[in-house]
Amino acid sequence: MRCVVTGGCGFIGSRLVERLMQLGHSVVVLDDMSAGNAGEMNPSAESVVGSVADFDTVLAAARSADWIFHTAAWPRIERSVADPMGTHDVNVTGTLNVLCAAQQNGVRRVINSSSSSVYGDQPTHLMREDMTPSPKSPYALQKLMGEQYAELFARLHQMTVVSLRYFNVYGPGQPSEGAYALVIPRFLRMKTEGQPLTVYGDGTQTRSYTHVSDVVAANILAATAPLAAGSHTVLNIGTDVETSVNEIAAIIGGPIRHIVPNPRADFEEARKAADYSRARSVIGWKPRVSFATAIGSLTV
Repeated sequence: MRCVVTGGCGFIGSRLVERLMQLGHSVVVLDDMSAGNAGEMNPSAESVVGSVADFDTVLAAARSADWIFHTAAWPRIERSVADPMGTHDVNVTGTLNVLCAAQQNGVRRVINSSSSSVYGDQPTHLMREDMTPSPKSPYALQKLMGEQYAELFARLHQMTVVSLRYFNVYGPGQPSEGAYALVIPRFLRMKTEGQPLTVYGDGTQTRSYTHVSDVVAANILAATAPLAAGSHTVLNIGTDVETSVNEIAAIIGGPIRHIVPNPRADFEEARKAADYSRARSVIGWKPRVSFATAIGSLTV
């Protein structure tokens, strides 16, 4: 198959590119290099340097494609709060551009990277796809809008689209620098630098941590599963195991500094884990990598 991976130099995208090429597919990488790493560019892939916010670039990259894996985004909730217009251009207009390019090029399937942040606060910590989304940040709303565009395009144009709601993806090579680094690599960097681990709030907030290799596997399964034309399928890609920030800090080790009150409380859920039963039923996916085992290898 001829595959396009938007954001193919990023943390998830670069590993997806590698796996697709191992499976014998040809791959076009579309990345504007704003968040990706040029060193992550697979030398055997065709490279297109450009933004998903530019329709002509996306349209050209998608020509003759069978599958599009849309991983490009301006990630992180804090960034979207600080720059809602800039992140909208990439996260919403970029997704719309991908769907329009797929429709015009007759692409067989689009696999859209969404986020568990669309859920917001719910009556229970275990998130299910049938819950009514309640976004707490521009980023979460932008991801939900991408899903809604996917639903509309699937119905109007008989496209097959799968939106994967990722739950806190982690693994080797995850960015550890900058204001938008996630908690695990940020803690690891702080420990290496001899700094106390900075915990926002009391540290009891929990998340479901999903290894990047499991996310890559979910993308491949979503591309190959027997799904009907004209369908938009939303799937949780995460585990049902909750882990608190305090537990991660204890595993990594070292002094801890709490920032109270939590400056992120307005856009951060207190608890969140994934009910992945739909993904298991629809595409045969389940998490394979144990967080307890993987986090140990990262801290060595």
